[in-house]
Amino acid sequence: MTKRKRLFILRHGNAQPYGYDRDEMRELTELGVAEVKMAARTLKAKSEVFDVVYVSPYVRAQQTAKILLADLDVSAEVITCPFITPNGKYMDVALWLNEQPYDSILLVTHQPFAHQFVDFLVDEPLPVSFAMTTATLAAVEGELFAAACCQFRWSESPS
Repeated sequence: MTKRKRLFILRHGNAQPYGYDRDEMRELTELGVAEVKMAARTLKAKSEVFDVVYVSPYVRAQQTAKILLADLDVSAEVITCPFITPNGKYMDVALWLNEQPYDSILLVTHQPFAHQFVDFLVDEPLPVSFAMTTATLAAVEGELFAAACCQFRWSESPS
């Protein structure tokens, strides 16, 4: 039997509004920091663990990963991944993830990629209430990361 892999997709916490600065430089707000700490509590409460964290190079995603790991008090390998930005291509990311040697992976990413990727992976329609609002965490699992090949496990949004 093929081993099932787990994937957690975390959208960064609330960030500074769009302005004249470059989008990739936007930082988390105080609300965003609090949201990420709630996501950490969710992972703790569900006793979820991951082997590696892939993080978008954008400042707000990097800050999200750092805060989350500090709150969880875990030391997972953190790797900056340039193709999980807002315009990430879910097919390319799925193919790449299948080549990774890990059983449990956390992606720290953005909209619209986060929602599109979860929707692409799961084998049935997402719950009507599903939305990748800031610091939402979604969990899927499957033997293969490909179109409609994973089961939706759960999602949790800070509120």
